[in-house]
Amino acid sequence: MIPRETVSSPHYKLVVGLGNPGGAYLFTRHNVGFMVLDAWADEESEPFRDESARHSKAATLATGERLVKPMTYMNESGKAVASWLEWLKLTVADLLVVVDDVALPMGQIRLRPEGSAGGHNGLKSIESHLGTTGYARLRCGVDAVPPGWALERWVLSRFQPEEEEALVRMVRTARLAIECCQSEGIAVAMNRFNGLNAIESNQDD
Repeated sequence: MIPRETVSSPHYKLVVGLGNPGGAYLFTRHNVGFMVLDAWADEESEPFRDESARHSKAATLATGERLVKPMTYMNESGKAVASWLEWLKLTVADLLVVVDDVALPMGQIRLRPEGSAGGHNGLKSIESHLGTTGYARLRCGVDAVPPGWALERWVLSRFQPEEEEALVRMVRTARLAIECCQSEGIAVAMNRFNGLNAIESNQDD
């Protein structure tokens, strides 16, 4: 079990985006976590490098964050997260997880300092490996499962062209929310960004 400790700094040293590796999963709803980290690393001109010993790809930013994309497939995400926390000698207080959420409308984000997995297999795996739900997460809305669709089919479906604008703005808004967490703390970021409809927001102006 990874210990839970309170730290004075709001700085999340390990930011993990959840998704599935491989071309078959590009631009699918389940890969929003990867998309947020990819956009952030690209903005900072920092490439992701293979970290096979820790079952992931990772980029280290000049500001100190380690961005991690588990390559274990969603259901085993916790294996990579636990490996990084142990290797870097961090606690769950240093961890922020970026994840898709079918309970939120497309374009909305929601930060939480802790909480349940909410049926998300990636979060279930992290909870299992860490032995706690006490880590921060940033949920990115991908819309509710349509009638007649199975959950797995929906989250593995690709975003439609008419959703592209909302997706781009949500990814940008998620990045701004993380930046706010790092500089002002998660409580401020929650107040500022939770429930924000990214497609209508001027946060990226």
